[in-house]
Amino acid sequence: MPLSRAWIVFAALLLICCAGLSGDASAESAEQQQPVSLQTLVDRTAEGDTIRLAAGTYAGPVNVNKRITIRGDGSTTLVNDSDKSAMTLSADGVQITGLQITHHGALESAAVEVHGSKSRLENLSIRTMGYGIMVRDAGGTVIHDNQIAWFDPNADRPEKKRNGIDLYNAPDTRITDNQIEYMKDGIYMEQGSSETVKGNRISYSRYGIHCMYIHESQVIGNVGEHNFTGAMVMVVKNTVVSDNSFRKQSNNVYAQGILLYDVQDSLVERNVVEGNRVGVYIEKSTGNRVADNGLFNNFVGIQVINADQNTFLHNGFVTNVIESMEKGSSSNRFMENYWDSFQGLDLNHDGRSEIPYAMNPFYQQFIAKNAAYQLFFQSPSMTFLSNLFADPGRTTARDSAPLMRMDLNLEADYARDGRERSAVFTVGMLLLTAALFIIRGGIRK
Repeated sequence: MPLSRAWIVFAALLLICCAGLSGDASAESAEQQQPVSLQTLVDRTAEGDTIRLAAGTYAGPVNVNKRITIRGDGSTTLVNDSDKSAMTLSADGVQITGLQITHHGALESAAVEVHGSKSRLENLSIRTMGYGIMVRDAGGTVIHDNQIAWFDPNADRPEKKRNGIDLYNAPDTRITDNQIEYMKDGIYMEQGSSETVKGNRISYSRYGIHCMYIHESQVIGNVGEHNFTGAMVMVVKNTVVSDNSFRKQSNNVYAQGILLYDVQDSLVERNVVEGNRVGVYIEKSTGNRVADNGLFNNFVGIQVINADQNTFLHNGFVTNVIESMEKGSSSNRFMENYWDSFQGLDLNHDGRSEIPYAMNPFYQQFIAKNAAYQLFFQSPSMTFLSNLFADPGRTTARDSAPLMRMDLNLEADYARDGRERSAVFTVGMLLLTAALFIIRGGIRK
């Protein structure tokens, strides 16, 4: 009997020990499920080394204050619930790649905040309640192949959000092949030089690309759609805006494809500006060359206000409701542009009309009094009235040698959107038919 009692006591102790071990294992497992502090890993890493993060969730915020590389595997997630920026790069030469960053911080913070020069941010997927990537007083940054979006696309209007990529005094920065949507401004640059913005896609934001007080920079090969303005270029010198596509900026009363304000000695060429409220808007700008652009299906093709000594060459104006508007701008040079509503005369068969094209504002003034008259856009009667009431004493912008046919490259760009223009034409015909029924009904009464 004593021996049996001893075995019972031994078995009970064994069960208690096993239960204790099981409890420790569960606690350890629970601890492993908690996000690992990325700051702890950074603090343990030596200068110049690489942190390779396995798939999983890591906790921010983190301050990277040494030259290191942090690499995720594409499914590595950094979550930040503080009001600080999720990642702050305060050292030069930091490289961050392959992370998903979820930033719930305050509006003035960022998913990634850069203060060190020659940093590289690549293949990041950012969802933010503040800025996406913010660069301050740091040159030589490379921002490549990232995806940036506001945390909740339906939360607020663009003006209440923050910018996707925001630069201040960041010379020699390269922003390439990023996709940005539902932000305030997709890319904002201020007080910089020699900056390159190339191959980015920006949509559903206020301004796709916003340049302020920069010079010697390039905006090349970007696509902007469904923004308020595709490219807002202001107080800029010696900058190139070329080979971009800005379409469907028409949901705001001030929407434009490209806006130039106080821009000097810059080049705007080979852009496709289609389906916007105003294709190209130019104000208080001098010495610029606007060439080889396709302005298709805009309400206003080009609007020039108090801008002088600019050259407009080889542009194609096709199916714009109002081809051009100008005010206080008498010394610009228009030459060899194609105007689809112009019937020229080419006597020497050089492809240019001997009859100049005067940009008559009659249609613009006519529809301002009654918007319904837009139904007569480019009709024979409107052309006749425009010529009849033209004021020969009034100085208007003139194309001295308009092209008889559009450039082949512009034709290819225009043909690309044939399906959308066909839909617009169909809607226009339906509106015209409805108007005729209304008029006919009115006459019967």
